Amino acid sequence: MLFIWLLCVQGFELELISKETMCFGEELGSQTLIVGNIDSQPASETLDVSVISPNGEVLFSKNLTNFAKFSFTAIDSGTHSICLTNQGTDHIPVNLDVKTGVRAKDYSNIASTKEMKELDYRVKMYQDLIKQINSRMQTLREREEQMRNTNLTIHSRVISYSVCTIVLLFALAVVQILYLKKFFRAKKMI
Repeated sequence: MLFIWLLCVQGFELELISKETMCFGEELGSQTLIVGNIDSQPASETLDVSVISPNGEVLFSKNLTNFAKFSFTAIDSGTHSICLTNQGTDHIPVNLDVKTGVRAKDYSNIASTKEMKELDYRVKMYQDLIKQINSRMQTLREREEQMRNTNLTIHSRVISYSVCTIVLLFALAVVQILYLKKFFRAKKMI
């Protein structure tokens, strides 16, 4: 029963306490559509909403009165953050609903404007879904390559550090042996 209920969930509700900032991140590929709805009940003029790109650029910022809707297309790949800040002194309940990719597109409008049959717009939706999956796979390949390069760089640095440490310890051992040999000859113990 809980599993069925979770499948029907569209968004979630949270409660922001006074002077609190809460941020949510979503990992997005480039050219991904994001649509969000933020609703606070009762109406409040103390809730600030901002959407921040992975490089720190503010894409959307608004002081929320009751309801805010935003949409944009991600230019850069990475984690995009949605930050909610309660500037007031009261607790504010907030409903947040964010859709990305194919779920964000409204195919019912496409069907009505182009006079498409239901099957046609479902095919269009599945084509977009396949494009989104291919884009996500490409992003994962790029990240895997970056991680592999980082791993190889770290590996070579660890090997270099290990070799330098062994050479230094060997040199110190030779210096110590020569010093002790000289010391014991000076004391005429050898």
